[in-house]
Amino acid sequence: MAKRVDFYFALNSRYSYLASTQIATLEKDCGVEVTWRPLDFDLLMVARKWDPFSGAPTSGQYDTAYRNADAGRWAAFYGIPLKPVVWERYDWLRFNLAATEAAKESEGCAAFARSVYAQVMGDRDARDTDAVISAAARDAGLDPRRLIEASKSSDIKARLHHAVTDAVALGVFGVPSFLVDGEVFWGNDRIALLRWHLTGKR
Repeated sequence: MAKRVDFYFALNSRYSYLASTQIATLEKDCGVEVTWRPLDFDLLMVARKWDPFSGAPTSGQYDTAYRNADAGRWAAFYGIPLKPVVWERYDWLRFNLAATEAAKESEGCAAFARSVYAQVMGDRDARDTDAVISAAARDAGLDPRRLIEASKSSDIKARLHHAVTDAVALGVFGVPSFLVDGEVFWGNDRIALLRWHLTGKR
């Protein structure tokens, strides 16, 4: 039986997008099964009671210009598209709520998330929140109306809050994070260490 790795991500996280593009290779090379677990970046910052993006940057790591350049370098390294993200165009919480609903179906969450990322950060076009959710639902073989309704549901929002609380209790403090064998590997750049942990190979 393949070892399970939990992948905690948020659709309002470019670094989660970057990490998500490496999941298939990780599963193949390391013989693991990755479970996609949607969170929401803003809700996670509230739960951990500290947001490094609130106010002036606490260090150069959080400077907008640096992060734009850094994310661009990673995208070039992976050979994947990364367009400038129009953050104000979309309701990002609704994307994460829809992903929470999509996670009820086997492979639903991964397929839905990949499609959302492709539309809002990759090489596809997306005009607004509902259009993104609808297209991603269809790509995942799910009912678009169901996911749009879920993205506005107080019950789904409560479930997402619980997921965030549970993740924090397990030691997750940021996204993307991978949890395996009780250990947290935070950040797209920690995938190399995760692979080493799983295989013992550098």
